[in-house]
Amino acid sequence: MNDVSAGVLAMTRRRHGEHVVVSLAGEVDVDNARRVRACLGEAVVETADGPRPRLVVDLSGLTFIDSTGLGVLVRQLAALRERDGSMALVAPDGQVLRRLRRTNLAPLFPIYDTLSQALA
Repeated sequence: MNDVSAGVLAMTRRRHGEHVVVSLAGEVDVDNARRVRACLGEAVVETADGPRPRLVVDLSGLTFIDSTGLGVLVRQLAALRERDGSMALVAPDGQVLRRLRRTNLAPLFPIYDTLSQALA
């Protein structure tokens, strides 16, 4: 397990069976989007031993995500799809889910209320 904390963002990355789970807590904005991008990229490398990389990004601990952070998620999804991989989000009702819906990005991702649902 790897923990990275900087300012108002905490990131945790761990394996769960065939999935790699990245949990984000705090705020994702233009100031830390590069660190989120790097963490997600490293998580995809961890999934490389399987035929299809599977990533779950747990956003339930986020209190804020800006358009830069949303862009990081979309670019990561595109990169995974190029490798026949998948990416699911955990985003219970709240600011992050509302932002995904308002920007019409929600239909791009499978979105779950809980991590256990995403991993099932």
